Amino acid sequence: VPSALTAERRTLLDQSRKKGIEFLDKADAENAIKALRAAEARYRGALAAPGADERLRKDYLDVLAQLATAYVINKDKDNAREVFRNVVTSFGPSAPITDDMYRPDVVQIFQQVVKEMKTMPQGSVAVSSSPVGGRVIFGGIDRGETPVTVGDLIPGVYTMRIQLGKESSLLHRVRIEAGKTSNIEVDLVSESHLIIEEGGIGLTYENLPDAKKRLPIDALAVGKAMGVNLVAVTGVMGHELVTFVVDVANARVVQTTSASVPQIGVSQRAVTRAVRSIMGDQPTAEPAAKTPWYTSVPGLATAGTGVVLLGIGLVFMPALFQNEVFACEAGSDVPYSQCPAGQINTPKAIEVAKEGQADIDTNRTIAGVTLGLGTALVATGAVLFYMHAKRGETSDVAMQLRLRGGVPALPPMAFGFENTRFVAGP
Repeated sequence: VPSALTAERRTLLDQSRKKGIEFLDKADAENAIKALRAAEARYRGALAAPGADERLRKDYLDVLAQLATAYVINKDKDNAREVFRNVVTSFGPSAPITDDMYRPDVVQIFQQVVKEMKTMPQGSVAVSSSPVGGRVIFGGIDRGETPVTVGDLIPGVYTMRIQLGKESSLLHRVRIEAGKTSNIEVDLVSESHLIIEEGGIGLTYENLPDAKKRLPIDALAVGKAMGVNLVAVTGVMGHELVTFVVDVANARVVQTTSASVPQIGVSQRAVTRAVRSIMGDQPTAEPAAKTPWYTSVPGLATAGTGVVLLGIGLVFMPALFQNEVFACEAGSDVPYSQCPAGQINTPKAIEVAKEGQADIDTNRTIAGVTLGLGTALVATGAVLFYMHAKRGETSDVAMQLRLRGGVPALPPMAFGFENTRFVAGP
């Protein structure tokens, strides 16, 4: 997708190019290939952006030449030749790949590729757009307004976009075949609304009326490009959640719903209403009521057991702080200072002390186990209560939506289609 060439983007492009060259300088061909291929993809996209200039084209040519060099060092001449075919289609057979800048064996391969491609029959491409009058930027060069036929093209893969005022099409890759004329039709308005990112596909509009007018058309174009039967589009526009379901095969909207939302952003409640509408339920249906946390049977059982254990632990807890017993005949619970004379450290006193110490050790074990286990069970019960309450916040349909990554699971017979193919997308 063409986007503005900011100073920051130019800096990142230059850094990606230099990274690949640094690997080449270290004779690390494999890492150089990886880095330069990544740089080539970035530069190819940047050349389609408004503001691309001769300096950018020169840097892109250098990236391609360095990539071919890395392939040659890696003893992969076939890929090096493929890179140079890209050079010829992007910069022409007179591209400045010379001994002054690059290795002689690399330049020799380039010259061989040029010689071969010059002998091939040329092809052409007929470009049209809706609306007409868009500037055709073919291979980074302005080739006139649509409709236009661009001829005398060496067979290969080219890049093309159409610019009309502030609107720009996507970056198209066009394959030119020898002796043939390719036909390219571009819906400039639809493509100017399309946003493509690594995580998904979106559509953007300036206002709600424009969205309602264009969305069914643009969604239909997306569906045709993806080869699917149905396209469901849901988005927030002007504090209103709008959902379209487009039947691509018959070019018609089969379902449209809208619901007010309190703020920008889609709440789970609003999404639930939208999905219910798509599934055929009443649009006004409210999500299922929250389930009280205290109705969780596993939570009650677990937390109840934990509370009982904590109670037992509290009863025996004093043993955790009780001092060692003394050898006194009067008993293990008598302070050492109050033992009658003659009753300290006698055989009977020692026996009494051992019994008292055994009782304390047992009580300490009971207190430690019950307090620890009781705390763990109460915490587990709290988690079970929380999960139980969260599960009750949305309907089953909304849960399906959440678990499937935001893609409604439409039943095949939802709209009377018997052989419907569904593809999941963000």
